[in-house]
Amino acid sequence: MDFSLQDLFHKGGSFMWPLLILSIITVVIVLERIIFYAMRRYRVSRAIADPHREPGNNPLLTVSRAFTNATTDGEEHSLNVTEREASRVIRSHERGLRTLALIAAISPLIGLLGTVWGMVVAFSKIAKLGATVTPGDFADGIWTGLLTTVAGLLVAIPAMAMAKIFEARVDQLVHDLNEVTSHLRERYFSK
Repeated sequence: MDFSLQDLFHKGGSFMWPLLILSIITVVIVLERIIFYAMRRYRVSRAIADPHREPGNNPLLTVSRAFTNATTDGEEHSLNVTEREASRVIRSHERGLRTLALIAAISPLIGLLGTVWGMVVAFSKIAKLGATVTPGDFADGIWTGLLTTVAGLLVAIPAMAMAKIFEARVDQLVHDLNEVTSHLRERYFSK
């Protein structure tokens, strides 16, 4: 049996619509995040060597510049300013990641709900037919339900994978920010 994607979508029933919407949201977030990260260069050495340099596309320079601009007011003030700027940079890098994680969590549940609904339909049909039931009579409901489970997993797996990949990038950024701050603190405030 050959089915087109459109046939499978319609066969999956009404639970396929929320899964389609979640898959579109996933694609949009993933593409936006890929472009966001690709447009930035994370050069720790530049942020340490020349913290007064124009940040351009290096978020580490944004934080190192905030640190050095605040050094005249003391170490504690510099660290507070740096922490606020680093927090802002990290938030911009985390945008959309919680949504991806949420989609990864609820997509299989929507698929499972579709499967349970398919079973309800199948058993309802069995109850109506009584003693004249054949396997073909309820296979349709099970087939429909299983399609939604497959669709839910097809949405969840890439969403979870990309969320983890992006989270790893944010973790690396946090590490780099700590390294830059540590070097600058040592340069400007070591006794």
